[in-house]
Amino acid sequence: MKKVLFYARYSTDRQHEVSIETQIELGEAFVKYRGWKLVATYSDAAISGTSYQLLPGIQSLMAHVKRERIDVVLCVTVDRLSRDIEHSAKILKELRYRDADIWTVHAGTPVTDLEMALRAALSHELVEQIRYRTREGMKTAVKKGKASTCLAYGYKLSQQRDANGDRIKGLREVDTVKADIVRRIYQLYADGMSPRDIAQLLNKEGIPGPRGRKWRDTAIRGHVGRGSGILNNESYIGRIVWNRRQYRKNPETERRTARANDAAEWVFKEVPEMRIVSDELWQRVKDRQRVVGDLFDFGQSNRLNATHRPEYLLSGMLQCTECGGPYAISGKDRYSCTNRKKRLPIDDLGGACCGNSKTITRHELEERVLNCLPVAFYSLDIFDRISEKMVAHETTRLKSAPSRRDALAEELSTIKSKQASLMQQIQDRHAEGRPRLAILDDQLDELEVTREKLVKELAGTAEEPVEDFQVKIGKLKAQFNPANTELAIRKLIFLARNNADEQAKRRLMPIVRDLIQTVVIGKTPGHQPAALQVHGDIANIMASMDVIDILQQQFVAAAQNDFMARIASGEINTEQKRKKLLEAYAEELLRKSPEWENLQVSLVAGAGFEPAAFRL
Repeated sequence: MKKVLFYARYSTDRQHEVSIETQIELGEAFVKYRGWKLVATYSDAAISGTSYQLLPGIQSLMAHVKRERIDVVLCVTVDRLSRDIEHSAKILKELRYRDADIWTVHAGTPVTDLEMALRAALSHELVEQIRYRTREGMKTAVKKGKASTCLAYGYKLSQQRDANGDRIKGLREVDTVKADIVRRIYQLYADGMSPRDIAQLLNKEGIPGPRGRKWRDTAIRGHVGRGSGILNNESYIGRIVWNRRQYRKNPETERRTARANDAAEWVFKEVPEMRIVSDELWQRVKDRQRVVGDLFDFGQSNRLNATHRPEYLLSGMLQCTECGGPYAISGKDRYSCTNRKKRLPIDDLGGACCGNSKTITRHELEERVLNCLPVAFYSLDIFDRISEKMVAHETTRLKSAPSRRDALAEELSTIKSKQASLMQQIQDRHAEGRPRLAILDDQLDELEVTREKLVKELAGTAEEPVEDFQVKIGKLKAQFNPANTELAIRKLIFLARNNADEQAKRRLMPIVRDLIQTVVIGKTPGHQPAALQVHGDIANIMASMDVIDILQQQFVAAAQNDFMARIASGEINTEQKRKKLLEAYAEELLRKSPEWENLQVSLVAGAGFEPAAFRL
């Protein structure tokens, strides 16, 4: 009898969870018809099929396949597993290695390599087409003065109807009640009140914020350059600005990252009927923002603060277990929950503030996380993997690195394209009888200055000699071989853990961020250390290891660290001493092995490990 794991997924929160129930019913009926045994069912709700790391259901399924013999992984259709070509191939390769087949309820047959590749390619192309059509539709809507994104605070959906009596989509009108609140926010800020104080005032008065939630200072302040937040929304002065930013998914973290588009690519549309704030009040707010910005820049622009604050080892990866908010530096090298510090009301907590008052020093946090890395290193060919990545990265850089003349020529071509685009916008506005915008003229002048500098630099740049590409590749492979990579990483971990070397920690960042996705920090009674739960690839690695492997690798890692410390102190300065110490480690390992074999411990229950996370 074949042992089966079933997987179900639906993509967005606009779909209903009954979709998963239907998939599971179909899967159970298929398994029963075949006379197989359904071992477990995994699912992911409201998560895109273009993700992999962010799918806890698929991660748990793959971990299950690694720890138990499974014959079939079943789903309704192949695109439920993944809509990404790379991820589909990865899943299929891993299951093939474990002698597990992929079956679909729809086809009723095993999925072949060719079918998997074709369906993944078709799904990927469908996603790209939908994305393209969506953006083009949004651009057309904006040019017609219609909404292209979510409803901004201060507006409501227009009830205008077409000839057939259907509501015309995309039209908005001013919500008079909320518009008064918008104007009040602008007036309070222009009069000197901070966004944080404004948010607290509105919450105290019981005024609902955007989407019915509590007011937060970030919703009011926003970001001046991105045009986000109440104080920067140009819709309030009757102007729609679209395409300020574009979003791309980081292939490493699988999270969307925003990138600013060039101003020449922005789309403007004057919509006078959408005005809420007067030009005079808008200008007062902009003037105060500039004053506040200048004060901040003055404090950051002296020689001591000339560079950006260095990013710490776990920056942006810390999360509060109670409210889900970020942990950040709040004192001298001490992390705390930012929502707790700001006393912000949390909707998921019924409007209450976060109660997680547990803090942790940066040194303690980083040391506890770094201590688990060596154990994971021994459980897979991580040094070979990192070596291959480094060689591939450097090779790509060599292939893509243009000569200085080519780079200048490409930059000059881009500048000319931007100038042409701005000129076209100016001509279009003139043809439509609209007033000329000073911002477009200023951008055009700046581009011309840049163009002239590039032309002069290009004229004075000589051709570079051609170097042998294969010789460079050979040097890279020799430099980044697995043995050298392991030695370098071991030294970095030793320096980071024992000497708290900040430079070593910065060099370890890519490895740490490759293995760890999130560190969740929880409170504990009294003065006990904060509870830490680590999520990411390292959790899957640790969860797949046997208990004895864990204990053995912890011993080896500790011995390795002790060995490095003795060498650094000068205690081990001869070959004889080195051999004697290594023999002592080996004897101690042999002595402890029988003790470990007698341990009857459940890794999951006893050590607190989970398929997607483990606790430190």
